[in-house]
Amino acid sequence: MYENHQNHADLLDHTVTVTEALCAVLTGNCGDVVRQKTDAVRQEWDALFAKIAASQRQLEIRLVEWMSYNDSISQIEMWLVKMRTLVVDELPLLAILDEKKTQLHTCKVW
Repeated sequence: MYENHQNHADLLDHTVTVTEALCAVLTGNCGDVVRQKTDAVRQEWDALFAKIAASQRQLEIRLVEWMSYNDSISQIEMWLVKMRTLVVDELPLLAILDEKKTQLHTCKVW
């Protein structure tokens, strides 16, 4: 993006140089009007590039945040898979209420 900005800035600089040469030839306030218009274009260009650069920085920040979010989700998924295997492997399903109470008591003691 910076390279494009530099190319466009070079073109704008060339335009300003040509405009300055034109202003030297023009009489009256025509030169001042052209100079003012050229300055306004330069300011608009700089403001536009600043907005684009700020947007690009925000997008880069959001991309880093999204990648961090995806990493966190992956870690949670791995943890859930691990916990599921531990729970399924260690705690059998019991049909009788007394057995479930005993199992619950055993889990509390762990």
